[in-house]
Formats: sequence, structure tokens, C-alpha cells
Amino acid sequence: MTHVTSQTQPKKTSLPEHSVILPMMQLIWRPLTTLAWIHKQYGDLVMGRLFGRKILFVCAPEYIEQIFNLEGKGLLNRDFLYDAKRVLFGNGLVNSQSEVWSKQRRLMQPLFTKEAVKHYELIMIEEAAAVAGNLKNVADGQVNLTMEIKNLIQRIFIRILLGKSVDSISNSAELIKVIEIICQELPVQLGSEIIFGSRLKRFIPLKSRRYHAAVDYLKAFLRQEIAEKQKHPGQDLISQLIQSSDRTTGYTMPAELLQDEAVNLFFAGQETTINTLLWFFYLTGKHAEVRNKIADEIRQLPDEPLCASHLGQLTYTKAALNETLRLYPPTSALSTQTVQDIELGDYGIPKGTTVLLSMHTTHHHPHLWDKPEEFNPNRFLETEPPERHKYAFFPFGGGVHNCIGKHFAELEMLLIIASFIREFSFETDITVKEAFSITLKPDRPIVGRVEPIS
Repeated sequence: MTHVTSQTQPKKTSLPEHSVILPMMQLIWRPLTTLAWIHKQYGDLVMGRLFGRKILFVCAPEYIEQIFNLEGKGLLNRDFLYDAKRVLFGNGLVNSQSEVWSKQRRLMQPLFTKEAVKHYELIMIEEAAAVAGNLKNVADGQVNLTMEIKNLIQRIFIRILLGKSVDSISNSAELIKVIEIICQELPVQLGSEIIFGSRLKRFIPLKSRRYHAAVDYLKAFLRQEIAEKQKHPGQDLISQLIQSSDRTTGYTMPAELLQDEAVNLFFAGQETTINTLLWFFYLTGKHAEVRNKIADEIRQLPDEPLCASHLGQLTYTKAALNETLRLYPPTSALSTQTVQDIELGDYGIPKGTTVLLSMHTTHHHPHLWDKPEEFNPNRFLETEPPERHKYAFFPFGGGVHNCIGKHFAELEMLLIIASFIREFSFETDITVKEAFSITLKPDRPIVGRVEPIS
């Protein structure tokens, strides 16, 4: 963009402001319908006014791309939520501020490249195959997939993160409960910061004993595990974090940040993967045609033990996974804040504006997606796709803050899907909605019938 002097630079248009007090009061408990209503009422770029503060709602892909680019230049950041997230995430990647974040991201990135995460494929396949074998032999065929997938993801993640079996951990069930409590309580903590800001929030009692107790439990568990790894390092992810150093600067991870990153990985590394897999099996369980196409594709794989190299052949399966992430992305919205006045298209956006990128609304936008509420994997297979902006679909975020665990999550989910569908088909007739949570999780267990593959 060409810069001109302040004397000749035309003044940018200001967006009209709309009072959003009433809808914002519902944002914490009904984020999807609230954000969809705001955009339907006022457009793709909406400036809201709330107690004298400005909140910008964005669902147009071209503006989302600009915001990610401006964030990369330091004109926006996510520090305004620092205090609200600090209780759980400390200074881990989910919450750390600019200099700490840059050091930590450079140090951790090599452990999560597409090639690096393939080292975990054997663990993923072994654990998934064991669960699949048990499920196909259930006597009456009726299974609670929610419980099975939660246990499976925890088994995989604890082996990778800590290098031990869940069977050796006496409180594994308690850890699942702790994560569920955090997921339920965290939206209130973050939403109140976005809606009320630091000043008004002081007058609103939001300290939840249940939430803080859950966070303390998780941190105490991981602190004990880290202490053990510092004495006896292994090949697990915690040991790799302890031993990693930045090749350029020699930076190594301080002890206090090691615990923060372990909490970040333990929480973020499980919940969104569990939810996406549950939505995937829910959707395919209700759509026989899609389910059969996926099964046919997986049966075409070589008659040999499954491995990561097979996944490149699963084009339709991956399309169905992407369509799941479109319909049920990991979160309803991403948030950031302007630290300087910025230009967004033809509009001037003032410093201190909270920006909400309405991910779910974008993924369901009728101008971007034909029949957006339908489950249609073919839209990710079109040989000549419509001119759709790359940020019409951004389940893993974008820009400098894109999800570091994207390759890990995709590998894990596809290996689990392939392992399950090699052994059984899953069918369900239940109806599920999104529950109140920091992530888009089903509001009830995904139950249905398994039919073994002969």
C-alpha cells in the first residue's frame, strides 16, 4: 500500500456504530446464534458499541485476511485477554505476549512440523486399533462413542506427552472431568473480559471455585510429571521440550514456561480433537451415502498395517473431515485487539477496538457456501471450485497465530477414522446441537450402533 503525507491522505470512513448491549449479554451463553444475528442484522463488518467500548465483528474473508496480516505486523495483538487466560494458560503459547511468544513459538515449531509429528503415528495407530477392536465386539452393538473417543484421545496424548500408559495413572478419569470443567467455565472468564472489559469486570463476581480447583488439579498433576522428566528424560514430548534449544539464539525453555506449555498442550491438544471426531462420526453416522463412500475408500488401502503414508489416498475422507470442521469449527470466534489505529478496507478502525473474527458465521455464510447448513464433503473435492476466498474456511486460524498443532491434529484424526472404519461402521439416529463451552462440543453423548466389518 502506498503511503502519502498526512496533509494529502484522505480520511478513512468510519463504520456506523450499533448498540450491541442486549445481544452481547447473550454472547457467553449463545455465541453462535448471537454472532449470526449481529451479522445478519448489520452486515459482514459491524462496529458495535458497548459501555463506551468498541467491538468490531468480522465475518468477511477479505477483512479476516487483512486482520491476520496486520496482526503479523504488530498492529493488533491478543494481550487484552492476558489476565483472563493467565489462570489456566500462564505464559504458554495460547496466552504469551510478543517477545515471550516469539521465543516459545520458534523453539516449539520444529516439534510440530508435518514430518516431525509422523514420529507419533505408531502410538496413534496402536491405541486406535485397540479401541476399534473392542468396539466392533460389543455384544448388542450399542456404543457411547463420546466416552470411547475421550478415553482414546487421552491415552494417545498421555503416551506422547508423558511417555507412559494411561493405565499407569490412577487419576485418568479425574483428568477428563477436570478438562470438562475448564471447558465449561473458561467461556465465562473470557467472555466477561470481552464484554465488560477490565474496569467493569471488577464489579462482577466471576471467580469460580470449581474452575480454579480444576486448573490447580491439572497444574499439580503436570508439575509432578515434569519433575519426573527433568530427573529421567525420555523420548516423550515433555522431555523434548526440556532438551530443545533454538539453533540461532541458543534459547532454552525456562522451568516456569515448561509447565505453562504442558498445560497448554494438555488442554488444547485433546479437547478440539475429541469434539471434531465426535462431530465427524455423528455426521457420517446420519448420512449413509457419505459413510459408504468413506468406507469404500478406506477398503481400497493396501491390505497391510495402517500407516501415515496411506493417508494421502483418503481424499474423500479428508474432504468429509474438512466439511465437519466447516460445520463445527473448533470455536465460534477468534479475538484480537487493535493497538494502533488501523485501516481495514475503506474504513478506519481506532486503537483499542476489540475485534471478533466470527469463524462459525463465516463457515456458514450463504454467499460463501451453497446450502451452508448441509453436510456435503463434495464441496472440498470440486475440480473447479468456485472463487472462494482462502479465509472462507479457517478452522486452524491464520497468520502468525495459526494453530501450531494443525499437522498433529490432522494426522491423529485421520488415523483414528481409518482405524475405526476398517473395523466397523457407525450409525446413529440421534439429534445433537452445540453445547455451551469454549469449544464447539456436542450437547449430549454420541451414541449409536456399530456393525463389524466382515
